[in-house]
Amino acid sequence: MSARETILARLRQRAPDAPPPPPLPPVRSTALLEQPPFASRLAAFTAILAKLGTTVEHVADVATAARRTTELLAEHGARSLASSDHALVAAVTAQLPTDIERLAHDAPRDDLLRAEAGLSSAQWAVAETGTLVLVSADERHRLCTLLPDLHIAVVPASRLVATLGCAFARLQPDAAPAGQTITFVTGPSRTADIELTLVVGVHGPKALRVLVIDD
Repeated sequence: MSARETILARLRQRAPDAPPPPPLPPVRSTALLEQPPFASRLAAFTAILAKLGTTVEHVADVATAARRTTELLAEHGARSLASSDHALVAAVTAQLPTDIERLAHDAPRDDLLRAEAGLSSAQWAVAETGTLVLVSADERHRLCTLLPDLHIAVVPASRLVATLGCAFARLQPDAAPAGQTITFVTGPSRTADIELTLVVGVHGPKALRVLVIDD
């Protein structure tokens, strides 16, 4: 009997109604919940993203975030902004100048396709990798973070954690809807698929700007 036949025979011997093995229990290490000082987390997060051509700014409040968002849009020549449904994003967009076209997350696809910038929050930001963690169960954000050339993320300071493990420990997948999508964003979109030549902005935004807001 060949190795293939042996494997198939063993599979046939297994009862068709045998229950699947129980899932592994989630790891909840207290070490993952303990955080170094905010200043060190912010410094690491800023340094990592700087290497990827992304700026990180620490702002005091929503009003300052709205002012900086307006300035960033002007710097990139963007006059239309697609936004997610996050409450913090809504608070920022409410204070933007009226001459900026604001497109909601559920705007027609053609309108979102022509948006020049996108504004979202993030459920977590990871200092060690410069990564934004966006969870669709908490924020409808997909098109506004993928289609425009400029992505601006406004992130509460309390959501900046030290490591990716810290973020996973807080995601609590056992309590989340089965259909959620988790997106990891580290700098602007980039690829080196063609002859190992790095190209920015092929599969998503060409620029990422992060505003960390004091809670």
